Amino acid sequence: MTGIRPVLGRMFTPVRLDDPTPTSLTRGGALAVTGLVAQGVLRFATSWLVGRLAGEAELGVVASAIAAATILALLWPTSTGSAASKFLARARGAGSIDQTRSVAAHLRRRMLLAVLVLAAAAIPVWVYLDGGSLTGALAVALLTIGYSGYSFTRGVQFGTGQTLRATGWDVLCVALGLVTLTLMLLSGVRGVALVLPLAVAYGVYALAGWPFGGGGKPEPARRREMDGFVALGAVGSLASAGFLQLSQIVTRLVSGDEGAGVYAAAVALATPASMLAVSLSLVLLPALSETLGRADEEAFRSRTDQANRSLAVVVVAIFGTIALCSRLLIRVVWGDAYAGAAPILAVLAVAVLFTTLGVVAVNAMTARSQRGMAINVAASLTGMAVGAGVWFVVAPSLGGIGVAAGYLAGTLVIAGVPVAVVWRTCRQRWGGLYARVALALGLLVLLHEMQERFDLTLWLDPVAAVGFVAVWLVLNRADAARLPRPRLPGRS
Repeated sequence: MTGIRPVLGRMFTPVRLDDPTPTSLTRGGALAVTGLVAQGVLRFATSWLVGRLAGEAELGVVASAIAAATILALLWPTSTGSAASKFLARARGAGSIDQTRSVAAHLRRRMLLAVLVLAAAAIPVWVYLDGGSLTGALAVALLTIGYSGYSFTRGVQFGTGQTLRATGWDVLCVALGLVTLTLMLLSGVRGVALVLPLAVAYGVYALAGWPFGGGGKPEPARRREMDGFVALGAVGSLASAGFLQLSQIVTRLVSGDEGAGVYAAAVALATPASMLAVSLSLVLLPALSETLGRADEEAFRSRTDQANRSLAVVVVAIFGTIALCSRLLIRVVWGDAYAGAAPILAVLAVAVLFTTLGVVAVNAMTARSQRGMAINVAASLTGMAVGAGVWFVVAPSLGGIGVAAGYLAGTLVIAGVPVAVVWRTCRQRWGGLYARVALALGLLVLLHEMQERFDLTLWLDPVAAVGFVAVWLVLNRADAARLPRPRLPGRS
């Protein structure tokens, strides 16, 4: 195993495009999880501190500002990060450092142009949403810049095999963000300005991971391929990842700041576990791209199958537990004032479960071809349209729970289409796996209905969750036995 100290010692020098740190898929995934957990802590801490210290209305404003900046970043920069992860890894697989540098330079130029346009657009967007606050609009613009840079440079570091370096900067920047947030709160700062710690943390990360060593131009065909990848990815990301962020804004429009704050409390508990899938994507996409670069179809199929089965075993247990313990989680984490978030959390947990279950299939199609990406985009747009249709019908009367129901309906389409395509085209044997998933969902609904109908004390919720997880693991004992085991420090 490569020593950690030499790698950490290079953290404060420009990122290397030609010197990857060797790591296994399992260890790389663990490092990616560590970094994303750290970033999730920063986002959650921001929401929790604002919600508990300033109330639902303030949380609604801050959460809506974060959602607006995230949606803007999805319009191009976040997909540029995915492109960096894919195409830099492919260049490494081909053994061409010149190609690696030219790919980094091209994506860097596109990224800079996009982020300048989007940061400028953030100002009128937030002025419209917030009713004329120019100061708040500037904060949203800075967050858009920071998050865009973070998304791009994280992809650069994973694409160049700098997983440990990326994780180290995640932890450092989260510490910086939390210190900044605490100082602002103690000094009495309120409102949209509380997104600035996020902007600072993301901005520092972007500077640390910026590919200064890139240079040259890829050949025209490669440039067109990358630009097409980013364009398709931007549309798909907007209709998938942006779908959740849009639901936050829709909730604010139909339920006001307080309703948006209650919805944000549910989102804050439903989404952190999905970082497991995001971290897997950061490691899996380069790994699958490398197998295709070697024309190794069997390795591609095997890695896809193994990753999908392992992910299903873990996430059904996690999100089932969140759904069944939704009342208890809301009471303990947010307090009685947010009790209305419990049913929203239960619905969102199942929705995020669907989204997470589709991640491996989405990555497999993305790695293989532009056509695969186009199918993902079409599925995302269709799912978003389904969700918006449900919002139009039920959100005005049901508020946050109606918005969550629309999001659930849309995610079923968004995740289901890629899974079905990969299942068929890769000739995977997933029939038994998804039959077990359907059975687990039926059990989940039954247990949740019993909680509501019999008005069971919320302190019994963990008992239901333990029973659910036990049944799920028994049903999947073969796949569970193949899950990666933690390794002792110092071993690869």
